[in-house]
Amino acid sequence: MNSDKLAPDSIPGSETTQDENSSFGSTMNSDKLAPDSIPGSETTQDKISNVPDVRYYGILVPHDGSEKSDIALRHAIYLSKLSGAEIIILNVIEHPKETDSSALIATSYPQQDDSGKPNDKLKVTMYGGIKQMIEEKIRLCKQAGVKSQISYKIQTGKPPVDEIINVAQIMNVDLIVMVSSKITSSIKVHGSITRKVIDSANKPVLVIHQQK
Repeated sequence: MNSDKLAPDSIPGSETTQDENSSFGSTMNSDKLAPDSIPGSETTQDKISNVPDVRYYGILVPHDGSEKSDIALRHAIYLSKLSGAEIIILNVIEHPKETDSSALIATSYPQQDDSGKPNDKLKVTMYGGIKQMIEEKIRLCKQAGVKSQISYKIQTGKPPVDEIINVAQIMNVDLIVMVSSKITSSIKVHGSITRKVIDSANKPVLVIHQQK
């Protein structure tokens, strides 16, 4: 009886069955399309390849001297280190009389240079709180590892929103970085500076949300 028990390999028709199974398996595997052969994938890849690369050459950071503005500056520092973009720090003084005492001195030198022409260059020296703020923010950028150019602009007289939009246009920046508090955010309040900049600027605006 034991000798009459056929081994699985010797069962009549088993070879044919195995051949069919193996060919069936190969057929199933061949039916699985590789990602590159998925219909429409080439069109999608073409669309992706046609999207222009995003590069930052100039990042504008409106700064009012607060710690919250420093948060926006730190994000700009990170992006600058990745892209090599220049950082432009903008301090808008809408009411100069309300600021701390500062002094800006411009000195003209009447002597002539080697060409014999008058020297019209001015030596500009700044004292007081504004000078200290400028030095502090530039030092913060350099200590964080920024290798690109760092500019500090001071605008007075006009509302902050107007100055931010104007400087963004003149400097042709690629990104404006600002901070707004989360949940009870001033960005949601009609008339807020951040809200107005987003509505008015034709440049991308990165808003960093922070809890109060």
